[in-house]
Amino acid sequence: MNETNSKKKNTEVEQILRLLSCSDLRNNLAQALRNGKKMTLSELSESVGASSPACVHALRELTKEHVTRQDEKRNYLLTNIGEIVTRKFQEVNATITALSGHREFWLDHDLSDIPEHLLDKIGYLADSTIVSSTATDLFSVFNAFFMLLENSKEIRGISPIFIGDMTTLFNRLYEKNIDIELVFTPDVLNATLKTADKKDLGNALKKNLKIFEIEKQPNFAATVTDYFFFIGFFKPDGQFDWSNGLLSYSPDALTWGQELYAYYVEKAEPVIL
Repeated sequence: MNETNSKKKNTEVEQILRLLSCSDLRNNLAQALRNGKKMTLSELSESVGASSPACVHALRELTKEHVTRQDEKRNYLLTNIGEIVTRKFQEVNATITALSGHREFWLDHDLSDIPEHLLDKIGYLADSTIVSSTATDLFSVFNAFFMLLENSKEIRGISPIFIGDMTTLFNRLYEKNIDIELVFTPDVLNATLKTADKKDLGNALKKNLKIFEIEKQPNFAATVTDYFFFIGFFKPDGQFDWSNGLLSYSPDALTWGQELYAYYVEKAEPVIL
């Protein structure tokens, strides 16, 4: 491909992105047609909350850039290019929402141990909240976290930090037959073994508890259950931030958390007592 053709193709892509980014109406029309949907003009007009004349004008612009087209019944649908571009555009918007919504949280922490394929999907965490401690209750973040665990049916956790009450909590949880898998660093594993009742722990490992050991300490602590995802990070100075954690109940965040756990459990070895 020569330089002229390359520049032309880049210009065409930029034009499509400008069409979507510079007009909420055009973007909304394209998003309404995602996943192979076919809609009449009146259906689209009702879906996006705009007049038919306004939609016609916007659709003409999208059709000119090969984002949308009409079939033989005059229904509107996305072209192959439109389907791909609108999907990617939605991902970009979700990423911007996730990062701008909690800017200080992402700026103030060390993200270097989050694998690249999950950094690319950081938009999955767009629907999240930051849970923070208060001056009068420094451990309110983890108290809230422990309360959430009590209502879980399945727990997957990665922890490079040890909290004394954690052993008691997980003892109570696996006695309730909750399916639990935990990835510990050597230090956390040793601290857990020292505080746990060996007999109870051995029985749990035969039933509904699995523990894995990972040599390299990740710079975050994360837990994903059947209904929530929670993650806290170390700061760039190497200190764990006990005061702030990111919490989400969204299906996308659960998927992101499950992929994070799967990535690290593959690097860990099962613990057998």
